[in-house]
Amino acid sequence: MIPAFPFQNDLYEESGMAGTEYIRIVEVGPRDGLQNLATFVATDRKIGLIRELAACGLREIQIGGFVHPQAIPQFRDIREVAAGVNGLEGVALTALVPNLRGARVAAACGLRKLNFFFSVSRSHNRSNVRQTPEESLAALKTIREELFPSGIEIRVDLATAFGCPFEGHIPIGAVLRAVEETANLGIREITLCDTVGFGNPRLVEEIARVCRERFPDVAFGMHFHNTRGLGLANTFAAYQVGIRTFDASLGGLGGCPFAPGASGNTATEDTAFLFAEMGVETGVDLPALLETARRLQGILPDIPLTSALSRAGLPRRAGFPCPS
Repeated sequence: MIPAFPFQNDLYEESGMAGTEYIRIVEVGPRDGLQNLATFVATDRKIGLIRELAACGLREIQIGGFVHPQAIPQFRDIREVAAGVNGLEGVALTALVPNLRGARVAAACGLRKLNFFFSVSRSHNRSNVRQTPEESLAALKTIREELFPSGIEIRVDLATAFGCPFEGHIPIGAVLRAVEETANLGIREITLCDTVGFGNPRLVEEIARVCRERFPDVAFGMHFHNTRGLGLANTFAAYQVGIRTFDASLGGLGGCPFAPGASGNTATEDTAFLFAEMGVETGVDLPALLETARRLQGILPDIPLTSALSRAGLPRRAGFPCPS
């Protein structure tokens, strides 16, 4: 059997899941799911959503992004959101940071884990953060040197690892170089992102396998968009070669405002259901999660949820009590 997870996670030990096969679902709905919406979601509703997601058993949640409000207006209240969810027990609260300023503000708001991101694609990185990948790496180096000694964890997300809306195909060699440059800075958690849904199971398997072989000390995760209906297929392909961390967004919401064609993420409920059907533990209460998705739809009545479970519901059999 493939080892359940490439590094120890105290949250799972505390939950009694140690010794069993499990995967970690990182809920990115409050960040990726909302960032592209024209409608501003009220601060108290964001806070309520994050708290509900935690109550559903999700143990790592991205609460938003510490970015300039002119770039992503949805996160103009990120400090208030952070203050409203600080203190949630047993949950790693994270946020996206594009630069040193954002990282400093996030740390000052009490976050102990940050998601720094840059693109394998030079064109997309310039469009997304107005920097070259080399400039982003220099910023990452400074962030790590300044914040790591104080106990801040840093995860790096490599965008466009499976294809770019501007450059098309991304050579595997370019992905490996980006991973190597990131790992050389002491980063040990890296997520490969299919920013615009160009990935397919064969490509995902190839990239995941070679990354794990060449960088055995790095814990890799995957971030898939379901743009062309391959999100779950790509998830399973990555799982088959040992990936055990997957980003997902409640209801399948998501999209990057700086990546033309990027649509929703792989849905959290569909991802949790996939692994539940295979007997792999996620810690997620699926009926409760579907109730949370139903309430999210009430908050966003004009934004259709795209998850299969939101349409079909759970199967009527033992183990999945149907909501009344």
